[in-house]
Amino acid sequence: MKDRMAKVTDFKKLKQRQARRRAFKLAGLAGVILVIAYLLSSLVNSPEFAGLSSLGDMIKGGPGYPIDAPGGKIKGMYQNDSGIILLNETTLYIYNTSGTEVYSNLHRMGNPQVQTSGTMMLNYDRGSKTYAAYSRNNLFYNGSTDEAIRCGAISQNGCIAIATQTENAQTRVTVLDSRQREQYVWKTDNVVTALAMSDNGSAVAIASSYAQAGELKNVLTVLKNGQEQNRYELANQLILALEFDGSNVRCITDKNAFILGTEGKIIGQFDYKGQSLAAFAMYENGVALVFGDYEQDRKYTMASVADDFYTLNGTTTFDDSLQKVKAIGNTILVLGGSSFHEYSAYDCELLKEETNESYYDIQPMGNSIYAMTTTQIVRLPLEEPSRFALFSHKEPQQLPDGSPTEQSQQEIDLLQSILDGMKREEEKAQQSQGQELTVGESQEIIDQIPLEDTAFESSQAQEESSEVEEEENEFDPENPDGVLNQGSDHLPVQNEDLQPEFSQEEAPPESETSEQPQQSDKADEQEKQETEDKKQDKDENENKDEPLFSSRRPA
Repeated sequence: MKDRMAKVTDFKKLKQRQARRRAFKLAGLAGVILVIAYLLSSLVNSPEFAGLSSLGDMIKGGPGYPIDAPGGKIKGMYQNDSGIILLNETTLYIYNTSGTEVYSNLHRMGNPQVQTSGTMMLNYDRGSKTYAAYSRNNLFYNGSTDEAIRCGAISQNGCIAIATQTENAQTRVTVLDSRQREQYVWKTDNVVTALAMSDNGSAVAIASSYAQAGELKNVLTVLKNGQEQNRYELANQLILALEFDGSNVRCITDKNAFILGTEGKIIGQFDYKGQSLAAFAMYENGVALVFGDYEQDRKYTMASVADDFYTLNGTTTFDDSLQKVKAIGNTILVLGGSSFHEYSAYDCELLKEETNESYYDIQPMGNSIYAMTTTQIVRLPLEEPSRFALFSHKEPQQLPDGSPTEQSQQEIDLLQSILDGMKREEEKAQQSQGQELTVGESQEIIDQIPLEDTAFESSQAQEESSEVEEEENEFDPENPDGVLNQGSDHLPVQNEDLQPEFSQEEAPPESETSEQPQQSDKADEQEKQETEDKKQDKDENENKDEPLFSSRRPA
């Protein structure tokens, strides 16, 4: 009997141990499931997963081109390294290279804008509060802001930067990681006009504008992991576009194109020499710049500049109205009102020309050109120039004196917002000094940036005030040449070989000149005439020999 009772007790203990083991196993399995679920949710919400899930659609076979174009007015044609993107007033479309529509979505944006980087795309509503991020043809994030969006940028790994402006004119730049977690917020009282992000999203370049003493100033700020790495200021010019080239920043303004190095110094610069910039296209191997006024001169002049933003590869002219300028590889595409041209980026040699009666937008991708008509999207072969053109020694043409071109509505809106900020800044300054801003003073500020000037050229009054202000500034030991942000490492400019007869240090003192005897009226007139003749001869020689463009050698 005792043995039987002992066996029953042992059996109960065994059952209890087995039950505990099962409970531990179930708890462990539940934990594993929770971890897997968390990882899957994180993966699903990432741009990498979104891109992988849509990869099959991007390589899916289709009818081929040409294909029927969607209805509505097309606002822009883009590419994100995997497909062609069309944006109209209501809808965003994505097509693969086989002509299949792989995505469409009603964006519900009043002023939609598109920025692409690699396979990523950012679609935001300028002036409103909504934005959306895509990987290839798949939406991986929808977001909204508290204030109106001014501009945005996206990195190749899906990080996002959004600039918004508050009611008190303060601008905030919010940076999100690839899973849309806020990393940091950068604030400024300036008006932010352009953004760019590095490939991995760790660096952000910010262009902003402000007014000081009636003068428009622009600031290029580079942030690294939320900390200010570089700050570079420009006077009397407007930053139009930014782009990262590795760790360096490419910048296009209305006066010149330059590259800002990691140490905050210019390592390459191409000056327009007063030419009116009508259009531009930055690409991997350089930048294409178009100058002129078709309504006035019935032609444009294009310059191809190498990726060092210093070497002028060549120039060419074309006599047609301008619609689009884009570039890829070593080919520059120019779409005019009645013609379509393909040029070699090596020397601006014409590769192909055809009559255009129906194209109103183009987008290069791979070895093809996708062109939009009112009814179709067609695909054209891309003419790749011979690499032997690298060894050609074709002399570039000299550009004629340009004149301002008519601004686009977008540029006018941008300038108007900057002007509003300038007026607010001027009012604050006047109020702090106990003075009232008069109508005349307010109008003078507006007149300094004419709205009908595409190149945003400053008035003569601005230039004179800038010169006076520079003379009044104290000596900076890090900037002995007085050139903004250059310091002791000021790079030579090609047209700086002509120096004045006396430098500021070499000018004779007033005490010496005052002791010189007075000349007779007749001798004074003769000397004055000789001086004017010498000056005229010198000006003629300078105008004859001075190049139309100047540039700074890369460091």
